[in-house]
Amino acid sequence: MTKMKLAFLGEPGSGKTTCIAALSDTPPVDTDVGCTDELAERKATTTVAMDFGVVDLGEHGRLDLYGLPGQSRFRFMFEVVRSGLVGVVLLVDASSPAGLDGFEETLRTYASDLRGLPCVVALNRSDDMDPALPDACRTRLQAHRMLAPVIRVDARRREDAVCIAELILTMLTYNERVAEELHGVE
Repeated sequence: MTKMKLAFLGEPGSGKTTCIAALSDTPPVDTDVGCTDELAERKATTTVAMDFGVVDLGEHGRLDLYGLPGQSRFRFMFEVVRSGLVGVVLLVDASSPAGLDGFEETLRTYASDLRGLPCVVALNRSDDMDPALPDACRTRLQAHRMLAPVIRVDARRREDAVCIAELILTMLTYNERVAEELHGVE
């Protein structure tokens, strides 16, 4: 059975746990605890280690889902899931005035590792977002020498979570085909 991994990165409150819960075929394992700092004003709980879920891809194997904190102090957690990683979802809380700052911290922390992987920037809670946010995210990506689609999602909706995963897998397939064509040219 082929086993692939997909990581979800982002600031606290960006929707990692929620998106994994929407996508996973099984109840996800989470490490949420009650918030005791300024984050408690925005949400009741936060992930202190990682989230884990699974998607059954039938004859194509399975997709393991990992939710990782985007802050630099948790950088070591990326090493735990790096092997077999097929893509990364960068979640941004589009409703928060600090969402772009959290996105920037995630990029500063992980950009060098993400450049070789299919990535999608998912703007969560985007109903009332600043209309300039998608362009601001693209500008930040360019500053870190990255290229990724920026899409609007509701992390609670399974349809949106499936769309994200399908986009990552499509990018992976495209990258593999390009690599094969380039290799065949040698």
